[in-house]
Amino acid sequence: MRPLRVLQPGVWYEIRTHINNREPLFRHHKALTLFAGVFQETKKRFVFQIRGLYLADDELRFYIKPADEMELPAIMKSLKQMFAQRYNWAEGREGHIWGDRYGSRILEGEPPDAKDLESRVRPHYRESPPHPSSQSLFPFPLALVPG
Repeated sequence: MRPLRVLQPGVWYEIRTHINNREPLFRHHKALTLFAGVFQETKKRFVFQIRGLYLADDELRFYIKPADEMELPAIMKSLKQMFAQRYNWAEGREGHIWGDRYGSRILEGEPPDAKDLESRVRPHYRESPPHPSSQSLFPFPLALVPG
């Protein structure tokens, strides 16, 4: 039996989740674009703050502080489920996108330094060489409220 997720009010969580079979899904511009759209919709449905968003080829990491601690599972379900449905539909495929449950841990205090306040993406597109530096994926501030 899997362990229960620990939820507390007013705390920051570090979230990590991976793509199924470590497939480098976020190398593709279409996946990044779809994820940005799903993220926009999720922020309209729930009240939360987010910092240090990081997308690698097969991984998603960020810090989140939900307004209500009980909404963390709903936020993650919405984000992961909507992205999987839309990506599968856009690519004409079926099956799992995400490898497993998301991992979460409660942070002691605030997330790490100010440099983590920027949205970061490390894409490696097939059409071009890897980018030497991170680039912003989301055209909005990372302190999010429904909008």
